[in-house]
Parts: sequence; C-alpha cells; structure tokens
Amino acid sequence: MSRTMPAALLVSLIFLAGCGNATKTVTQTGANGQQTTATVPDVHFAKTKFVLHTGLAFGAFHRYIYTPYRAHQFSKSAPGRTKVMVKAGAAGLFAVHELKQANRAALSDDRLRPLAQKVDGLGGQLGELATSLKGGVLNPAAIAGAASSVDRLGSQSSSAGTVIKDLATPGLGG
Repeated sequence: MSRTMPAALLVSLIFLAGCGNATKTVTQTGANGQQTTATVPDVHFAKTKFVLHTGLAFGAFHRYIYTPYRAHQFSKSAPGRTKVMVKAGAAGLFAVHELKQANRAALSDDRLRPLAQKVDGLGGQLGELATSLKGGVLNPAAIAGAASSVDRLGSQSSSAGTVIKDLATPGLGG
C-alpha cells in the first residue's frame, strides 16, 4: 500500500462528509417534561463522521499548536518561530473547519447532540487562537484554555460512547 493511498482515502471521506443539505426534525423532552422540536442536519454515518472530524481537529491542535507551545517554539528567540506560528494559525483554522463538520454530525446523532454546543464553543476558541497566532501574537492562556477544552470534549465524548483519537493531517504535513 502506497503512502498516498491513506491520504486519498481521507480526502474522499472528507469530501463525502460535506455532501448534502438534508435535515430532519427531532423532539426532545427536557427535565421539566417540556418538549421541544428542532430541525437538525441529517448526516449519514453521523457518529463515524463526528469521530473523523474531531480526530482531525484534535490532531491538528496537538501537533501544530500545543506541542510546539510546550517545546517553546513560539518564544521570540526560537529558530523558525515565524514558520511555526503561521503553521499553527493554519492548523487552528483547519481545526475550526473540522469542528464545524463535527458539530453538524453531533446534531444529527441522538447520543452526540448534547456535545454539539461544546464542539461549537471549542471551534470559537480555536478560531480566536488561530487568528492571533497567524498575526504573530502568542497568548499562553488561550492555548492552555483550548487544551483544557479539547481534553474535556474528549472525555465527554468517551462518556457518550464515542472515543476520539488524534488523526494526522496530511495536508498540513502531518
């Protein structure tokens, strides 16, 4: 099996994950007995796509943002700092895109729906972080907060029966 085969498969899965605009209506009963109806995306293989997209987002965050941060590659005296910051910014934007796709999948699945708001919140955090990194601004508290949110979402997802593992991001060199 060639090295490009897994990358081609991954690209195909990502393409298929974004296809379609179908929706469905779901009814939920709250703790007080009140029923609410919502229209959510109808994503086929929602759990699989949730795991794929969050795994890609987590992998990009850990490899290009969190690990370089912990290795002090963002410090002003670090060699190649500009390149690392730009890659981190791009990885953050990639992670935001993947989390948007994961959010659609979570909304479509009854067991994952409670995680959708958390996925959306993490996407917002990473979007702000990516913008600052691309601009050359390092905010250690934002990186630590995002790492905590990633870990928390991973734990909550595992509790919902869906384990997320970091996935390599071939388009980012990974």
